[in-house]
Amino acid sequence: MVVVSETVVLSAPGVRARCEIAAFTGAGGRRLRYGVVRARSERRALLYLHGIESHGGWFLAAAEALAERGCTTYLLDRRGSGLNIETEPGHAHSQAVLLEDVRRFRAHAGLDALVLVGLSWGGKLAVAAALDQPEGVCALVLVTPGLVPLVDVSWPQRLGIALSLLVGGRARFHVPIEPAMFTRTPRFLEFIENDPLRLRKVSARFFLATRALDRRIHARVHTLTAPVLLLLAGHDRIVDNGRTSALLGRLPDGRLQVRLYPRATHSIQFEETDRLARDVDRFLEDVSC
Repeated sequence: MVVVSETVVLSAPGVRARCEIAAFTGAGGRRLRYGVVRARSERRALLYLHGIESHGGWFLAAAEALAERGCTTYLLDRRGSGLNIETEPGHAHSQAVLLEDVRRFRAHAGLDALVLVGLSWGGKLAVAAALDQPEGVCALVLVTPGLVPLVDVSWPQRLGIALSLLVGGRARFHVPIEPAMFTRTPRFLEFIENDPLRLRKVSARFFLATRALDRRIHARVHTLTAPVLLLLAGHDRIVDNGRTSALLGRLPDGRLQVRLYPRATHSIQFEETDRLARDVDRFLEDVSC
């Protein structure tokens, strides 16, 4: 059962959305807040997992557009991010903790049947969560997923991360992404640059957890049972489109659908909101929950 603590109006580029804010108990007893954008007549439940620097608010416009099509979207802000940034910002101890947070949220919200939506880094967590708990996952929607990134930490950063891991791994390191890599549209770029909840640094343990997710996905992606919709941006400077397509091409025949947004940079949810909602809705029409 979802217990709503408050309803607020949140602003994002192109939208002022009424978003329910509630909380649940994640791994290790950690209280984690999340948002909900509800459809008036709900046909499907979507669980959205955000990118490394972002949070659920970056998906508000898309969630509003999907709500008009009968999709209620749960915006699960990762521990140390977004609504949960005040406690240990940018830190997650392990991939097991991140996956347990998703498991506990699904149980808390009673989501026996859902669509996992992962954007950028969140694409890793969405795929790994579907592999971890496949029961009830009707489909995956991967929006410019960071499964095979073009960006990576520098060698000096890698050395610093390795040294930090020897003493607990809580030191923070800059995320190797610049705002202009997300979008070339001035109003969206201004929003990103001035977002007080945008995460600039993550811990060494978080980087280690990311590598563990990568290994899990590369070893087991071919065992995914749910159909996958892959949305790619033609001018992406963060994601390697070719290698991402090749990785997901290991899925059984008929499980993968790909849509290319040729003019988009990376943030399809900002630049192509209506088309994204339309493509997701059409894809889900053929999905049985």
